[in-house]
Amino acid sequence: KEHAEIRVELNLSDQIVPLLDERLDLALRIGHLPDSAMVARQIGSTRLVTCASPDYLSTAPAIDTPAALQDHACILFAAQGRHWYYRHGEKEQAEEITPRLTCNQIRAASLACVQGLGITRLMHYQVADELADGRLVRVLRDYEPRELPIQLVYPHALQLSPRVRAFVEWVCPRLERGLPGLD
Repeated sequence: KEHAEIRVELNLSDQIVPLLDERLDLALRIGHLPDSAMVARQIGSTRLVTCASPDYLSTAPAIDTPAALQDHACILFAAQGRHWYYRHGEKEQAEEITPRLTCNQIRAASLACVQGLGITRLMHYQVADELADGRLVRVLRDYEPRELPIQLVYPHALQLSPRVRAFVEWVCPRLERGLPGLD
């Protein structure tokens, strides 16, 4: 609304595509990035959280370690693969998941979890509202992997057009304010 003359094309994808090859001005990326000629401006962070509904947890076996996931109905977001990685101290461990339900959309996985169909693992910001209002509960908190940076990535500042530079300066504070806290 503030800049009616600006035209935006929004491409949503879990794939990391080369910006210059795809003729994209910038990208929002989550995770540690390889070294490149791109500028990465961190706007926040998130982490993968394992969660379930209170109803599911009331009748399910105890879940005190990642190995206990083998005794649970798991809801898998397909893009994450069948290995859920956890941290214990400085050591990383992988648990192979045998899902009851596999979804290719985050919203479907979170809704199935809220409805008590099992345990899922998603980015904190993807389930922040459900966690805040109690529809979901975090489990395995002591084993959660480290935070992942959320970054706006764009070509070197010398190659940045004035319109993209203005967009970056406008959007960064808004994105920073919009991210839920990790607690």
